[in-house]
Amino acid sequence: MTHRVLTILVFAAVAGISAPRAHAQATSPSAQPAPAATAAAAYSSSRTAERAAIPSPAQEQIDGAAIEAPGELAYRRTADASVLDKQNWALMAYKRRHQLILYYQGRLYKAYHAVFGRSPESGTKRWSGDRRTPEGLYVIVKKYPSRRWQRFLRLNYPNKVDRYRYEALREDGIVPINGGRPLPEGNAIGIHGTDQPILNRGDVDWTTGCISVDNQAIMELDRLVPIGTIVVIEP
Repeated sequence: MTHRVLTILVFAAVAGISAPRAHAQATSPSAQPAPAATAAAAYSSSRTAERAAIPSPAQEQIDGAAIEAPGELAYRRTADASVLDKQNWALMAYKRRHQLILYYQGRLYKAYHAVFGRSPESGTKRWSGDRRTPEGLYVIVKKYPSRRWQRFLRLNYPNKVDRYRYEALREDGIVPINGGRPLPEGNAIGIHGTDQPILNRGDVDWTTGCISVDNQAIMELDRLVPIGTIVVIEP
């Protein structure tokens, strides 16, 4: 299954609607401009000169011609508040391939190089301190600055599936005991920049469970993806 098809299926399952409400409001002649639409219009206008002067980061040179990724082209052509709609964005992470791929409106926007948890064992995260990156369907729930990693896009780990798995492991006596108590599920998992750029460039998985991209990438992601964006993490 291609990246695009997989992402469309995820959008259909999670979003459950066919068109952004903000877009319908923006195109209705009788609707009053929503604050989000006004902000989006101002944001789009402020970037026009910059886009004209600076080549897009998602462009590729093919036979001397700049070719935009389909998702970036769709993003550049969007002039209403739907650019701020979480349902128009999705991220796919592939641990073995060291990739984090961004989609806009179901189309490829950009692929970023990424590194993951340092555990030598494969599989999803099971408890705090196992140094594995979770696998499954998550959502960005917070975005905030990080002194160490530039920006931090926090995921809703542990989700219901993670908690159910953890409880089963705890009842079976598999979860390690520390100080007379089982280790907890863990938390504070997200996407962030790096203070170890040489490790990122060398495909060295060094985090304790997060997804790390380079600092330029995390600033771009922080600017583009809204809170509520889905993130699918694959092995």
